[in-house]
Amino acid sequence: MENQEHVSTDRLTVAQWTQKLAQATGRPGGGAGSGVMLSMAAALTSMVAGYSEDADCGGQTERLKLRAEVLRGQSLRLADEDAACSKAFGEAFSTPQGPARSAAIREAALAAAKSSAEIGRKAAEAIDDLHWLAEHGNPALIADIVVALGALRASISGSRANVRYDLSIVRAHRASGQSADETADLLDAIERADSSLLRIDALSAEIDTRIANRLSGD
Repeated sequence: MENQEHVSTDRLTVAQWTQKLAQATGRPGGGAGSGVMLSMAAALTSMVAGYSEDADCGGQTERLKLRAEVLRGQSLRLADEDAACSKAFGEAFSTPQGPARSAAIREAALAAAKSSAEIGRKAAEAIDDLHWLAEHGNPALIADIVVALGALRASISGSRANVRYDLSIVRAHRASGQSADETADLLDAIERADSSLLRIDALSAEIDTRIANRLSGD
């Protein structure tokens, strides 16, 4: 059985990690990919903050840079955790038929949903910093902000889809009499993701209009 360290974002190069992603193992899978996309957004946020003037901002760009660096590390750890959840998910489906198999699948799906929801939550928290940089950061880096927003959108959209799918598995394998309370937070996470996607789209459209106005000389 493949050891989890073999798909660690900390131990592999980008080329090696994406090679693992390309294999039909699910370890890592799309959920871990959402975590890596979040790390890309965080890295770009840090870069833009580093290039931005701080003289009149009360140290805000430095705070943004530090937050982004923390998030970059957190998102990679979350990607690794999600890869571990994918491995457990696959093993649950390999369990022999019977009540134990259904319970194992349900627990693995619930853990995977929570993992994806956490990635989405972290990604949503990063929107404000990119919004601030779009307004106050170095204007020469506006295209990098757009790329960061795209990575952030991919992260949230991916985590949302994974939560929804995993929840469908949880419900399909719910035992008689089991409460739905444990999935309430996950349903809230889907709603937050919807709101976050709308925010990203609105900000991206505003930036696109700004760039178009520069092209036209307005």
